[in-house]
This record gives sequence, structure tokens and C-alpha cells, in this order.
Amino acid sequence: MIITGDGSRTLHHAEAGQTYGSEHGAVAEARHVFLHGSGVAERLAAGRPTRVIEVGLGSGLNLLLTWDRARRCGTSLAYLAFEREPPRPAEVAALGYHDLVDDPALVPAWLRVLESLQRHAADGAPRLWTSSDGPDGTSVGDGPALPGLTLQVALGDALAGDGVSPSVLTRGALAQHPADAVYHDAFSPAASPGLWSPAFLTACAGALAPGGTWVSYSVAGSVRRALAEAGLEVRKLRGPPGG
Repeated sequence: MIITGDGSRTLHHAEAGQTYGSEHGAVAEARHVFLHGSGVAERLAAGRPTRVIEVGLGSGLNLLLTWDRARRCGTSLAYLAFEREPPRPAEVAALGYHDLVDDPALVPAWLRVLESLQRHAADGAPRLWTSSDGPDGTSVGDGPALPGLTLQVALGDALAGDGVSPSVLTRGALAQHPADAVYHDAFSPAASPGLWSPAFLTACAGALAPGGTWVSYSVAGSVRRALAEAGLEVRKLRGPPGG
């Protein structure tokens, strides 16, 4: 665990050699780049049901902040995330996320999700995990009831055997979830090159609904060129305070 520049905490992934969130400020990055930079905060405030895809769910910080905003605004949220290796619930519990949300009940719910994800990921077989709240408040799917949230998590490697194109599970999940925003929060292109390949970025761009937005912390030239070739209008925006 690392304390970042804005005082929030993040995890360090030894294999990737990188932190899950920005060392300059994990929460600042999540809010500035993903929640606000994508236009999702504005959509939720306007009461518009919103669909988000996240590449690299990690500790769930982007999800929690987006879900918390949706609950505050009384707006429904559908969220599809890709994750190969969910972190241990105890590690995430130590990050102090309950101090970052208006509804602290979301944090224990998220920890229960992580427990379920770890159980389902134990055999290493790719699968689409789902959970939402039913009309009577009980859970529907693989995990706990999640008020105001329909969550799907594609567990396993998002890439096919060639290491650059989307897997069958990824293609199927993207096809059924046209998104208002894509949060691309994978480890850097140096650490996870396949998740930034033209083939993978094109698939993500193709999952956007009309008027949708793809956002990331990366401004690498190769990434911007791939997105432009995928048909997106590409803009480089100012980063969050502190870097």
C-alpha cells in the first residue's frame, strides 16, 4: 500500500511494477480523469441512466466513486469491468475508501463483491460475473445485492492467445453493453501492451454508444493514433492537480 500525493491510498502491483492509481493522487486522478473527464458525473447529475465500461477494475476506486455519485443523484448505473486478478478484500479494506464516499455502506458491499469475484476466479476459467439488486432488494446473479447498480465483471485475461486482440469473452461482453463512457485504466502501455494495442482499443471504441466518451490517464502518441484510426475524435486535456 502507498500513500499518494493527495493523501489517498493505493495498491502496488509487484508483477507490473506499478501502482493501481496515480502516485500523485489516486482519488484526484479517479475524479478528474474518469468521473468528470468522461462526462459521467454530468450525465448522472442530469438524471440520465448511464452505462460505463472499465478496463482494469483493480481496487474498485473508479467504480465506487461513480456508484456513489449515481446514488447521490438517484440515477441508475450499469457497469461492465474487465479484471484478470481481483485484489484481496483485506488489502482494499485497508485503503480507507469509506472516507471517500457519501454512502459508506457501498464499501462493505464492494468488499463482498471482491470476495465473490475471488471465489469465481479461483479456477482460472474466464467467465462473466454478474450481480444486481432485484425488485424486492435481494441479489440477482453471482454476488450480493447492489442498490442502484448492475455490475458485470469479465474475469480472466481480456486478450486472446495472440496477446493483442480481444478474447471471445471480451468481444461478447462488449457487444452486449453499449457504453456512454469507457474508463481505460489498465496498467501502462509498457506494462500491459496488449490492452493498448490498436486491435483492443478499436474494440473498446466500437462499444461506445453514439456520443460516448473514451477516457484514460495515458496520452501516449501510439494510443492517440490508434483511437483516431478507430474513428474517435481525440483530445488531450489537462491532467489532475498535482500531475
